[in-house]
Amino acid sequence: FDPYFSTKQRGTQKGMGLVPPCTALISAVGLAACSSPLALPAFSGTSTIVAAPTTSATVAPPDTSSPAAPTTSVPTAEAIGQVILEPSAGMTPIYNFMRDATSALTMTMYELVDPTAEQILAADAGRGVHVRVLMDSALENSRNQPAQTYLATHGVAVAFAPAGRITHQKTICINDDSCLIMSLNLVADDYASTRDVAVEASDPRDVSAIESTFQADFAGGTAPATSNGDHLLWSPGSEPGLVGVIDGARHTLEVENEEMDSTAFTDALVAAAGRGVDVEVCMTEDSSYTAALDQIAAAGGHVHLYPDREGILYIHEKLVLADAGTSSAKAAVGSINFSTSSMNYNRELDIVLTEQDASGQLSTLDSAFQSDFAGAPAM
Repeated sequence: FDPYFSTKQRGTQKGMGLVPPCTALISAVGLAACSSPLALPAFSGTSTIVAAPTTSATVAPPDTSSPAAPTTSVPTAEAIGQVILEPSAGMTPIYNFMRDATSALTMTMYELVDPTAEQILAADAGRGVHVRVLMDSALENSRNQPAQTYLATHGVAVAFAPAGRITHQKTICINDDSCLIMSLNLVADDYASTRDVAVEASDPRDVSAIESTFQADFAGGTAPATSNGDHLLWSPGSEPGLVGVIDGARHTLEVENEEMDSTAFTDALVAAAGRGVDVEVCMTEDSSYTAALDQIAAAGGHVHLYPDREGILYIHEKLVLADAGTSSAKAAVGSINFSTSSMNYNRELDIVLTEQDASGQLSTLDSAFQSDFAGAPAM
């Protein structure tokens, strides 16, 4: 396997860094039970090889892995709510959601560098809301320290996730009945020119799964997520679910992400293009992913890239949308980058949307993607 992720820097926008080999070694027992092709793919960046038995047959994943993506939904009334598209929506809808907390607010956040958000959390705590915040310490400990200090002195319970696993999830839940599942970090300097999205979820099983997983993570645990609810896809363990969305596409695929560093994901897009699916990829230009994008383009996919310059829209959204506008439309959107680390090792969360229970939300995501794709030059 390859723990390389990214070393790029872009102002306050950063890659995940070189994931320490210890992250993989902690999971070594599980790796022995993971499925693996006999032929290793070409590695890029810094790689660590862990010897494990291989087989030409698929090996069942260990029982501790995250459950697969839900194949059917059990929707409740208004189980999927608003889609907040950034930067066009501005932060007011997210700030207002936080202010609507009356009894409880839980937040899991990779980066928290937003004085307004911090003040809202403090104000919520000041009026009696039980506010708890979990932040990453594996890569963003120093950037999160000022927020931790401020919140802890204003009545907010704050914890850092264990340093042995990157916590890249971005969720806000209020009153045990509604959550925002997001691609955006709460970093004020990023808001003006970054494409991001938040989706509101109020399905009781989804909310319960997010809250119970938060409880375990807040207590310092690193166990798999407690449940996928009706619409959730968790990391570690999300790769089969994300690849499954691609494999299920029959007409179109729309892909928008900051990273393209998973052989399994790239191979699935190449295969989709090869079977006649119209594959469209929109990203911000980064030479780290040129080889993967070249493979997709060579297979017949269409790749459009924004230049990585200040003032130009920066693609940070994490979206894969299959067969938009059809009865079989399906998408996964949230915090999961399309990298080995993000899918198989980090704590991450996507929401899985289908035409049956989120037709309007899928249409919103499709329209935004088409606008972004049309605005970026072809590779």
